[in-house]
Amino acid sequence: MLLTGLVTISAFLLLGLGATRTSRGALFMTSGFLLMLISASMHVVQFDGIWDTLAAVATEVGIGSMLLAGLLRRSEVDARPWFLIGAAALSLAVIMLAWQKMSVASVLEEALDHQEVVSESWILELGPDDSIEEVTEILERFGASWERAFPSVDLNEDMDLAQVFLVHVSTAEAGPLTDALRADAENVDHVEINFDVHLDTPSSSLNLRSIDSSILEDDPLASKQWALEAINGHAVHGMVADLEPAKKALVAILDTGVDANHEDVSQIFTSSPATTDLHGHGSHCAGIAGAATNNGLGIASLNWEGRFLDIVGYQALNDQGFGSIEMISQAIIDATEDGADVISMSLGAKAETPKVIRDAIEFAMERNVIVVASAGNANEDAIDHMPSNVDGVIVVSAVDRNLDKARFSNTNMSLSRPITAPGVDILSLKTGGGYVTMSGTSMSTPVVSGIIGMMRAFAPDISDEDVWQILDQTSRPVRDSQQIGNLVDAEAALQRVMDLN
Repeated sequence: MLLTGLVTISAFLLLGLGATRTSRGALFMTSGFLLMLISASMHVVQFDGIWDTLAAVATEVGIGSMLLAGLLRRSEVDARPWFLIGAAALSLAVIMLAWQKMSVASVLEEALDHQEVVSESWILELGPDDSIEEVTEILERFGASWERAFPSVDLNEDMDLAQVFLVHVSTAEAGPLTDALRADAENVDHVEINFDVHLDTPSSSLNLRSIDSSILEDDPLASKQWALEAINGHAVHGMVADLEPAKKALVAILDTGVDANHEDVSQIFTSSPATTDLHGHGSHCAGIAGAATNNGLGIASLNWEGRFLDIVGYQALNDQGFGSIEMISQAIIDATEDGADVISMSLGAKAETPKVIRDAIEFAMERNVIVVASAGNANEDAIDHMPSNVDGVIVVSAVDRNLDKARFSNTNMSLSRPITAPGVDILSLKTGGGYVTMSGTSMSTPVVSGIIGMMRAFAPDISDEDVWQILDQTSRPVRDSQQIGNLVDAEAALQRVMDLN
């Protein structure tokens, strides 16, 4: 940069000498113009930004013009134009440099402001006899804000969940804050980060071969649903076509929402918070669990003519397929308080299940809600996958059309309630209308949730332990059962329930 400036100023000096000398004036002028060209090329190479280049040129032109004016004045040549040019160029350079400094300061200030507002949220659980006022001084010291996580739950319902708060704090202060809270063992029972989980759905093919067996239902796409045949779902239709349920069971889909206006669930979707689904995952799961069947539309489930199951939706995941620990816990609590018979969760992450989710699942199971969760799609042991690694949850792995373990499916035999169901190229609802195939333990999970819903429709008071025992005892072994459990059999399970009632 200094060299470029010296070249520019030297060019002005040579031009000045050429203008004030009669001897070799042309040589000086030519040399000056040549240096000007060299200087211009050096500016292009050395300066990246237009503002840097213009500021440097203005400075060099200003200094060079002033020197040229001085030479002209000594030779009694009119130097005022060059003085004016020099003064204007230097003034412009000063303005541009000042503007650059202001812009840099503004960027730095914005970056600092952004750093200050980057925040994270934490789950804070107080003891049953404690109040948030007892830790307010700690929270305020680190600039944190807080709110009740589950305001619908009081101490009489659950002493743990009623004392959970969602704490928001800047990332810079999160470590010191949580250390201070954990040190307050008298008031604080538990602190954990409110991390996000996200969907991981394996790819699916478009190979939808029709099945060979005759079917009772008139849904135009039912013949392309290999999963129904695999679980003996068509036989279930024959069993229940002329029967009425003891009650309509409520299957809660905790996911990205459900497209409540889709033609295949609109008749059986009932009042619940998540009635739209911009992502599509939740709607797909809802159709598998309970799409209205024998209605001349789309696909079939076990829900004959929509008489046995109602579907409700709860927003455990956002439109991008992400959901925080607090969101998932809130969805479990809401579905439980709204009277769900079955909670179906096609979600999770590789992690130990956070205490707040374990507490929420326990809250549900204490109220005789049956919780079903996907095993996960990492081809690993589901013991490391939450929330399927919570004791008492029915954990669903996936098989493909050949009834082999799906290549992506986690194993589940290290858990207390393992079972498997179809989870590859499963045809179901497409949000906004139409139908699409998806794969994953996300798809096998609502297969099982729908069967359990049908069991509850005929035996509303059946316990979660009895449901599990029936599913386990009536399931069929497959090639990889030692890794993923036996294949669920809808006909045999439902027949067992009917025999008991």
